[in-house]
Amino acid sequence: MIRIFLLVSCFWIWNITFSQSNFSQKGNVELGLRTTTSIFGHDPIPGLGTGGQVRVQLLDYLNTEWFADWITIDLNGAGTRQNAHIGWSILFYPLKKGCFIPYVMAGHCFDYARVVPLSTPYLDRTEDEIKRWSSAIQLGIGSHFYLTEKFNITLSAQYMLHLGNHLEYEIIEQENGGYYLNTHHDSNHQLGVEGHLLLTFSLNYRIGDFW
Repeated sequence: MIRIFLLVSCFWIWNITFSQSNFSQKGNVELGLRTTTSIFGHDPIPGLGTGGQVRVQLLDYLNTEWFADWITIDLNGAGTRQNAHIGWSILFYPLKKGCFIPYVMAGHCFDYARVVPLSTPYLDRTEDEIKRWSSAIQLGIGSHFYLTEKFNITLSAQYMLHLGNHLEYEIIEQENGGYYLNTHHDSNHQLGVEGHLLLTFSLNYRIGDFW
């Protein structure tokens, strides 16, 4: 009886680990729309953005994702921070069973960031704007949920680590209850590392199976 139980258990583990899913197979190409939340430790309010992506699946257990995002963060009404991401990721599927397919991911992207203080008809602060390009690596987890053979929704969380010129600024609370965004131009030429968490929800449609 114990031998039968162990044999069945081994077969069940092997079946989960190595069985093929009817979804997410090699040769698939998908187009997707995504909405992204970016959480910086520097800023009190998460950023919200939109973007798009293309997935090209090389192997049954290995996929690629090519994406672009535009994210805006409201800095307590004193200005905005804007981030653009253009990059790619490798998705590895350790388990493929049914319509729910989890994965781990790693990749690289280029990032453009700009911090824009609020200008008024009485105060022009365009010269206080700071910006920079940087390069980032990311690592995360996610999962596809296939509603049909061609359509899936995906949730993912990844941590991005940026290396580039550091953007230094602070949000100062004023006596009248408002906020003032103070930017520091003298810090923009200093290399620094900045990390943030990226949460993404996407809708994806398979346009074809090419091999």
